[in-house]
Amino acid sequence: MDATKREIRNLECQLAFREASQEASEKGILGTICGRAICFNAESQVLDEYGQTFREVIAPEAATMDFLNTQDIKINMLHMRELTFGRAKRGVSGNARLSVDQEGVNFEVDVPNCDLGIRARELTKAGVYDGCSFEFWPDKYDVEEREGKVPLVRHTHFRAITALTLGMDPAYLQTSLHARELYDQTPAGIADKKAEEEARQREEQEKADALQREMNRRLATLKKLEQTNY
Repeated sequence: MDATKREIRNLECQLAFREASQEASEKGILGTICGRAICFNAESQVLDEYGQTFREVIAPEAATMDFLNTQDIKINMLHMRELTFGRAKRGVSGNARLSVDQEGVNFEVDVPNCDLGIRARELTKAGVYDGCSFEFWPDKYDVEEREGKVPLVRHTHFRAITALTLGMDPAYLQTSLHARELYDQTPAGIADKKAEEEARQREEQEKADALQREMNRRLATLKKLEQTNY
């Protein structure tokens, strides 16, 4: 592991694409792609770099929310800067958002209505992109020598995380998230679920009110008939 060189790790995760609301669409957003960018405490596949064979894990303290909010992280495709379509800039600007839970770092990016955005949307929806890479500069890590196994590198601090990339060929097979479940855990997903529930309740109330009005109308008609007969 060379702290002077950039590293790239790929994760297998079911990337989710959610169509934009009418309001977001009017702002030039095609929809939102979300997935897991970094998986905590999960061993990678066997890696072979610079003549060294090892597995690695990412410790939770290596990618805290406080640390991520100091980073300027680009979102691109296939590790190509010219295919950048998103950005999370120090937690205060950009069209991408990061969040941290016990399992790792999640991301969601609002896809712009442009050629790159359309490409990202279509390849994600088609399942061509089934993983996410993160590019980082290593800083602090421990190496555990294990009898009969390749060494285990445990990252405890990154010098920088520079990019998240949609792509293929994951190094971490343990990370596999259901697209809807992942979205539902995000603030936007929680808000959408609440809005859907409120809309369902309004619809049920409107049906109940309409039924009550119809019953009242029929009762009024019956009373008029009774009064006419007498």
